[in-house]
Amino acid sequence: MWNGLRICSVGVFLFCAGFVRADIVLPRMFSDNMVLQEGMADPVWGTAPAGEAVTVEINGQKKSATADKEGKWMVKLDPIKAGGPFELKVGAVVVKYVMVGEVWHASGQSNMHFPLSKADTGAEEISKAEQPEIRYFQIDPWHANGGEWVVCGPKTAGNFSAVAYHFAAEMHERLKMPIGMLDSSVNGAVVQTFISPTALAGDKALSDVVAKVKSDQETSSNFTACIGRLVPYGIRGVIWYQGEGNRDYPVSYPAMFSGMIADWRKQWGQGDFPFLFVQLANYGERRAEPLEGKDAALREAQFKSLSVPNTAMVVTIDLAPPTKSDVHYTNKKPVGVRLALAARALAHGEKIEYSGPLFESAQFSDGKALVKFTHVGSGLAAKGEKLTGFMLSTGNKWVRAVAAIDGERVVVQSAQVAKPVAVRYAFEKNPECNLYNKDGLPASPFRSDAFVTFSTKDGE
Repeated sequence: MWNGLRICSVGVFLFCAGFVRADIVLPRMFSDNMVLQEGMADPVWGTAPAGEAVTVEINGQKKSATADKEGKWMVKLDPIKAGGPFELKVGAVVVKYVMVGEVWHASGQSNMHFPLSKADTGAEEISKAEQPEIRYFQIDPWHANGGEWVVCGPKTAGNFSAVAYHFAAEMHERLKMPIGMLDSSVNGAVVQTFISPTALAGDKALSDVVAKVKSDQETSSNFTACIGRLVPYGIRGVIWYQGEGNRDYPVSYPAMFSGMIADWRKQWGQGDFPFLFVQLANYGERRAEPLEGKDAALREAQFKSLSVPNTAMVVTIDLAPPTKSDVHYTNKKPVGVRLALAARALAHGEKIEYSGPLFESAQFSDGKALVKFTHVGSGLAAKGEKLTGFMLSTGNKWVRAVAAIDGERVVVQSAQVAKPVAVRYAFEKNPECNLYNKDGLPASPFRSDAFVTFSTKDGE
């Protein structure tokens, strides 16, 4: 995908557009086939000789700026309605086939990076991927000149992130406008490496948390190599799939993840844009006996991150096979579709159910647990003959329990637990569980107790 252009020495956050005229240099995102965010004062920036006047033109409007003493300049366009193609002229540089529509930033680690060509429906999807209004830009974190906008089609879609592709396809179908995806995902990345040095320097509490978490990755390396190169490109929001790399440190994850979200929103300066993230899927061998561990703990940490405003969580506890050692499951289409539901609700205000049931409270009486949920939607439902995945405890031992739906609650009981004090659902590495709402979205794993305080390196 990469075109092998030479690296330009224009600072940490700029990289070549491939066209340089009158010493004007643009970041790679401003190149042929790009997508601008509709309805937004989109920033356009680059470098030029200090003091040089730079004129930017598109769709009948003209904006001007003067390069500062470091050679940096920026203009903000008047909002443009979805459409195209347009030409973006920056001095003598001409960027062609520019579309205006919806732009989303896809980031995280390997399950976001996972290509469509390897997904279980990949071959079928690729064969019908002639969707020229979907454009995809993937940053190469190892090369400053890496990245180009690619038009979606059968010859190109296989290299797209499978999750990002399905998200874009669903959004394009629903919004009927061009969709641009900026992909900065990095295989094996931990969340703390996506936080900017500026945020760490300005927030001692955050920097202290990060310092306590050991990692073989250089802190902020992925921000510098990837995220900083995209800031402040106009976006509608972020879709994020990461967490596997932090499974050994679930206690610190909420602080680092929420710190990263706050940092990105501040860096972009576009307000509290929607931040939609994916909870870890089921993984590994299914066990007969209940066993808590770092996978369940990390999912709980992700659940806690919903306290950050304007966020949504996609549950994927139902998507991987019951027995599989590879964390990279291939069933990626539902992930993209569920993310698109959240985007439609949070970014566009559609009155739709976008989340599966989320634990709200539990009451215990008469030997039963009465569990209440938010995001019940059209009602609770069991996908299968009977409801599974619930456990009860007296505080010493967990046992699998019988559960039944009672209106908008679930009633849980067991002959082995006369006086339960705690209830859990799907709080295992690869649980058997089947609670959904009638809108087809799975319930998130949860626990009502705090019997175990997970710490770093807490094992399987």
